[in-house]
Amino acid sequence: MRIGLVEFLLILAIASLTVGPQVALFVDRWMRRANRANARAARRRAEYAAQMAAERDALLKRFRTASTVFGVGILLALVYALVFRPIDTPPQAYTAPEVRQSTGAVQTALSADSRDVLALRDYQGVDCIREQDGFVYAAAYNGATLKKRKSDLVRTDGGSFSAILSVDGELTGFAFDADGDLWLTVLTPGGGALCRARHDSWGAAVEQVVTQIDGAPLGAVSAVEAGSDGKVYFAVAGGEAVDNGLEAALRTELLAHTGTGWVYVYDPADRSVQRVVGGVAGASGLALSPDGRTLYVSDLGNRCVWSMDADARELTAGGKNCQSAFSGLPGYPGALAMEADGTLYISYRWARSGWLEKNADSTLLRGIALRAGQNLQEKLFGLSSDAPCAEAVSTADGSWKRAFTGGSSCAAVCPVGSKVYFGAADSAQVLSARI
Repeated sequence: MRIGLVEFLLILAIASLTVGPQVALFVDRWMRRANRANARAARRRAEYAAQMAAERDALLKRFRTASTVFGVGILLALVYALVFRPIDTPPQAYTAPEVRQSTGAVQTALSADSRDVLALRDYQGVDCIREQDGFVYAAAYNGATLKKRKSDLVRTDGGSFSAILSVDGELTGFAFDADGDLWLTVLTPGGGALCRARHDSWGAAVEQVVTQIDGAPLGAVSAVEAGSDGKVYFAVAGGEAVDNGLEAALRTELLAHTGTGWVYVYDPADRSVQRVVGGVAGASGLALSPDGRTLYVSDLGNRCVWSMDADARELTAGGKNCQSAFSGLPGYPGALAMEADGTLYISYRWARSGWLEKNADSTLLRGIALRAGQNLQEKLFGLSSDAPCAEAVSTADGSWKRAFTGGSSCAAVCPVGSKVYFGAADSAQVLSARI
């Protein structure tokens, strides 16, 4: 049977009247259940979000508290490390030395010609330079820390070089006596020592001659000078610890200014050791006059060079019979070298620090610099390119002859003929200047 349009519409109308209310009721119930489920889900999400926010706030609060505690702890540790941490050599108040006026000396720049530079390849620094029998000798060391440091005595004729003697530790100075024997000052973690190498056994045996004074080990031995009468003078920079080498000991004395440096004399004839002069704020260089009668001692902290009778004993720097020969120097003096005509060469390890001398009476600030470490200390004393790394002065009339520029920290100086050789504690090159 065929259903027409009218019949189809009637069937739809009857179905809608019969089933429609049930369908509508079902849809309404389903929508209500869906809405209730969505509301519960929304409430759960809101509760979860609120819970997460609360946990996040609690975590942030704990983090802020921990950060505050950590920051306060770091600050307290920094204050302790820079202010209250004990140091081996507490600084002493002192009066800053005066600044010398310009001398009008001839300005001489170190040579930039590679032919005037002696490169020592694998070495890390030069502590002393001497001339003997036409050869130039240099004390060069290798090894960053004193415990692993090894030093060689290097001989050169201006071209190639060769190591003729080696020691464990730092070879801070050496000198030849009238018999050709070699006298050495050697620094190890256990302390300093004055040593001798016989001229007929170089490289074979180094004899320790002096390792203690009055039962106490030698400190930071810094220089040695042999007189024509056979006596040997040697300097101890001060009472600082020697664990990090001579350079660190001198920086410590420069900041602490303890004035505990001494110069001693050893007499091989009777094997005696006597004090020559004390109270030096960093005894870092020695030189004898050409006739051997006058001893010159460079004083790092007081920026001067003391002079005294070489036969004098138990003197005090600045006291009777020990007066400043050259004062107000533009830098902190180190190694000294004397020419036969009486010209004294003074090397400068560091430039004069205005900050240090402005705070000469502030033991707190200098104590902070002592505790701060090597990097800060080096920034306080760095030599600029135009600052003199060495000067030459006549001991006869006190006139300043020459000022050398262009070097870094100058740890060694040695005039040889028409040249002056320079060495630095942080460079494996021996530089020179023509005069």
